[in-house]
Amino acid sequence: MQLFIRYFTRSCLFLWAFSSMAFAQIDELSATVDKNPVLADESITLSVVASGSASRDAFDATPLNADFVVGRTSVSSQTQMINFDTTRTTIWTTTLIPRNPGRFVIPAFTIEGKSSDPINMMVLPVSARQSTEGRDVYVTTSVDTNETYLQQQIRYTAKLYLARDLQRGSLSTPTLTDGEIRQIGKDAEYNDIVDGKRYRVIERTFSVIPQKSGTFTIQGPVFEGEVVQDRQQSFGFFSRSKTINRVGPPQEISVKPIPDNYSGAWLPSEYVELHEEWQPDSGDFTVGEPITRTLTLTAVGVDEAQLPAINSQYPSGVKVYPNQPNTTTIEKDETLIAQRTETIAIIPSQAGQFTIDEVKVPWFNIVSEQVEYATLPKRTIAVTSASGTSPAASSPLSEPDEDGAVGPTTDSAPTSNALTDGTEVVYKENWWSMSSWILLALWLLTLLGWVLHVSRRGSVNNVNASATSQKLNTPVTKNTSEKQAWKQLQKAIEKQDSNVIIEALTIWLNTLLGSTNKSLSAIQQRLHNESLNKAVNALYGAKFSQQSTQWQREELISTLKSLRQDIPVDQSKGELPPLY
Repeated sequence: MQLFIRYFTRSCLFLWAFSSMAFAQIDELSATVDKNPVLADESITLSVVASGSASRDAFDATPLNADFVVGRTSVSSQTQMINFDTTRTTIWTTTLIPRNPGRFVIPAFTIEGKSSDPINMMVLPVSARQSTEGRDVYVTTSVDTNETYLQQQIRYTAKLYLARDLQRGSLSTPTLTDGEIRQIGKDAEYNDIVDGKRYRVIERTFSVIPQKSGTFTIQGPVFEGEVVQDRQQSFGFFSRSKTINRVGPPQEISVKPIPDNYSGAWLPSEYVELHEEWQPDSGDFTVGEPITRTLTLTAVGVDEAQLPAINSQYPSGVKVYPNQPNTTTIEKDETLIAQRTETIAIIPSQAGQFTIDEVKVPWFNIVSEQVEYATLPKRTIAVTSASGTSPAASSPLSEPDEDGAVGPTTDSAPTSNALTDGTEVVYKENWWSMSSWILLALWLLTLLGWVLHVSRRGSVNNVNASATSQKLNTPVTKNTSEKQAWKQLQKAIEKQDSNVIIEALTIWLNTLLGSTNKSLSAIQQRLHNESLNKAVNALYGAKFSQQSTQWQREELISTLKSLRQDIPVDQSKGELPPLY
């Protein structure tokens, strides 16, 4: 009987303890941070502690999004029972990164009727740190221009500085409202010394294309990782790690709208080219035999979706069969290059001479801030009659059937759309003659060879640039003096390699103007020098043209010498008035 009473009493006590846990309420709610004040790019650990029973989903960090980058929230619960007195504690831990320096208030949180006290935060700018301290991990950001046009590419660079061994880590993509951001090229890794401290630097470049005009802020990327602690804090063969969170500083940009004097599809670029190819290219055309015309539109600094259709007109004596256009975007020298290729099959319907109208594509030059046109001149083709037939007999169009054979035109021909000048464009799917298949195979082989050539040439250019720097014993850095950069540029011009010249020209102009990390197009906008713009356009023509272009280096050398005389080095550190 006594044993039964003892077990009954203990059971009642356990049931009372668990029932008190189930119906307990929050007794106290508190919020704390691990450090205050904090630098603008450092992370803060916010801990919210509830004493009592609380739901794990009761904490809401949404009010913090206005002033902080809010990371993941982890939840932990603890239960203690001392002398049948049960206490339960719920802890929410959240990582916060300030968006801007200044004074901020972490608001009070309310959970099940209990509220925490607000926290006054002081966020110091990164420049407030003492240079002698030498921070172990931080992120920097930069843009090649802070003022741009709508849908113009901005080159955005993020650098991660590490003075400790990294165990793991990730760097997110910067964000921009109403903008497209993509990484271009591969990460660069090198060593650098800042304020007497050696760092391992990981550099990543992004292409930013704003889709709306106005003033916007590019929010910096966030780094999350673990670094190895100091060896003094290590135990035996095991090294302790520390979680690090850093954010890059924001960048303000101003996006200009489309100018009022511009008409047509908006295409902002620093270089646009229109190219054509004819097959056969002998110029001997015969009635009824197909001709293939390939039009290629190339633009620098834009995406393929921004390229407009190429409007080409044809006389009434021929019929045309346009194929589906092909578009692509490649990356070269940390710049986007977009191409649109339109292939058109032309079949003359009668003998004689025919004039094909000029082709014009408008585009906006972001360097000169003027409307320009990529053009193809008028072309006159001579068509002879087929052997053994008269021009009158060969004038009806022989259209291809489903097997690719050519037969006489019948009333069941596909429906055609008449253009304003009488041109009849026939759209018929799945029409391929044997010659078209051969031309397609040749075109694909040519494209493959061109891609391999560009890739091999890029590798050779990198080797040549490195060899040139070693010969001059002056590495290509932002700290290179103006005289050394000028000698480097002269050596590059002698080699007549457009890639090396553009790189050396950009470094020399940055050194001459006292600027850093500015692209060639941004410097051209600042100078407004027509002679320089003309010489650079010719240089781009030699670089991006599909045909071998005769480039005159004497014109570039003369322009640069005049520019060097007009801008004294001792005045380059301040703001320069635009040159006439």
